[in-house]
Amino acid sequence: MSHAPERTCRRFTALTILACIAPGISVSAPGDFSALPRTESPNLRKVKPPKHPRVLNEHLPRDEIEKLPLPKQPPALTAALLDLEKGSLDERIAKLKKKVVGDLVYVRGGSFMRGDFHVQAGLSASFTPNLDDKHVKKITLSDFWIGKYKVAYAEFDVFTDATGRKRTGMEHDAKFRHPLLPAGAYWQEAKDYCQWLGEISGYPFDLPTEAQWEYAARSRGQFFATATDNGHLEYGRNTPRPSQAEALASQYVQSGSRYPIGLYPPNPLGLYDMAYLEFEWVNDWYAEDTYEKAAPRDPGGPESGEQKVMRSWYIWNGQVLGTNLWRKFEKLIPDGTEVFDRLVPSATNSSPTLRCAINSTR
Repeated sequence: MSHAPERTCRRFTALTILACIAPGISVSAPGDFSALPRTESPNLRKVKPPKHPRVLNEHLPRDEIEKLPLPKQPPALTAALLDLEKGSLDERIAKLKKKVVGDLVYVRGGSFMRGDFHVQAGLSASFTPNLDDKHVKKITLSDFWIGKYKVAYAEFDVFTDATGRKRTGMEHDAKFRHPLLPAGAYWQEAKDYCQWLGEISGYPFDLPTEAQWEYAARSRGQFFATATDNGHLEYGRNTPRPSQAEALASQYVQSGSRYPIGLYPPNPLGLYDMAYLEFEWVNDWYAEDTYEKAAPRDPGGPESGEQKVMRSWYIWNGQVLGTNLWRKFEKLIPDGTEVFDRLVPSATNSSPTLRCAINSTR
């Protein structure tokens, strides 16, 4: 269902946004994090990284794969997302604010060895063939909060409608989008969304830094190579085979392999879909020597660059162990197909997705 924005706020600041959204929406005092959660998942203590992470069910015959049950999104999550499409724009903004803050996961700060930790973990083989993650270095992070899920179209649509922008994922007659699926966006749109959440909530939302993303994916920097519930890849239980992903997606869209968020178990910290279901933008510019040159505390990446870092993993890129460590990068507006000797930007429906974070140091 299409919603025409009731107010247009193409340029928003801390002072102007409150005149553009519902006057009844409360905004937290800057720097006050007392209302945010500070409890941690009990699985952080119960689940420890496997000494030898494995891939299970990798060579199941196709007929056996087709027999594996397809998970369903939790009904409460489905209801909350679909409810964001209902009501006036002001009501939708208020519901989004409540949902986003309610979905935050507290990440207690600490120190970890960032990068391909196979040596530190006592393993003989590296997790990636890359050079840009081999400078393993101790990094210390302050407390932060991060979204439990990748941002769904139902959430991102509230932002685009409220700010008078075109909805993302509308290419190809919108056949690749659904309110329950993770939203595709260019990097600047992703960052604008997170910062807009900060405008309506009073909390310093932004894209997570690359260091925050890896620390959270590794459940506070432990030696988890992949952000599943146990550190193993178990096809059909904690991650789908590509054919399963396509079967799940076909229930919601005409084409594509993105399926709804929150279907498979979270990592021990309580975060969903960090191991799979499309790359995620982070805040940092990419550089091959980032890890070597990084500040030891709360690093934010290079000051400038040409490409932004992406983390997580792409559905048709082949599931592998080590996705918590792989560094990918892309232009702010990814190149797509070549038309008449020039590259046309990639469609937003195939662009990376996102999740937002709150930094306690801002």
